[in-house]
Amino acid sequence: MLDKKGEMVIGGKIHGTHGVRGDLKIEIYPPNFKLPPKVYIKDENGNFKPLEIEAYSKRKGLIKFKGYDDLEKAKSIKHRYFYVYKEQLPKLENDEYYIFQLIDKEIYFNGKFIGKVINVDDRLSYAQLIIKCADEKIRYLPFINQFVKDIDEENNKIVVDLPTGWFTL
Repeated sequence: MLDKKGEMVIGGKIHGTHGVRGDLKIEIYPPNFKLPPKVYIKDENGNFKPLEIEAYSKRKGLIKFKGYDDLEKAKSIKHRYFYVYKEQLPKLENDEYYIFQLIDKEIYFNGKFIGKVINVDDRLSYAQLIIKCADEKIRYLPFINQFVKDIDEENNKIVVDLPTGWFTL
């Protein structure tokens, strides 16, 4: 993925409402991410619309946006992803990646294309790449050094060593 100035990436998700004063439950994807004063959501035409943060409680996982002071207004933005500028994300260590950096990468095994990363499941103690394989099957591969041998950002590919029997899944 090219690093374009001003590129927007998903920073998290706005979930349901909490209470009647416009508070919303929020999930932030990057670990240790300090929210900027403004985040963005996409409107029905795919354009980015700014939301100014009025209050945020990391401990409670609640956020309130300026102008969304009641339950009905808050409901209008629930269940949506919010976006931030890519350059606002915290820098990662070597061999650490954000999910958006892995999605759409091509997977190669023994020099052959086997599929593409369509998502990443990071709910377990280790993340799993969700791969749509050339045979149209969806398979999961643990994102660990034993299987992921190289991530080539420049050529948009991941070289893997697959466990025995993986293709029969």
